[in-house]
Amino acid sequence: MCLGAIGVIHDTWDEGGVAMASVAGEPVCLMYTPEAKTGDSVLVHLGFAIEILDEERAAAATALRSEMTEGSNA
Repeated sequence: MCLGAIGVIHDTWDEGGVAMASVAGEPVCLMYTPEAKTGDSVLVHLGFAIEILDEERAAAATALRSEMTEGSNA
């Protein structure tokens, strides 16, 4: 099970030969998803984007997270 966060890439850059991105204001390594680009939704785990999510999957995951968060506040 992966405890990752979903976010949108806002900016990309090269840092010493390593592709990096800004996701939710945090630096994220694109080593495992080098094809990721600005505007893509990604699953981030331990500072690495490990999967690019299509729009439908990103929306479903975000909705599920909201649902779980609301349930824990009840």
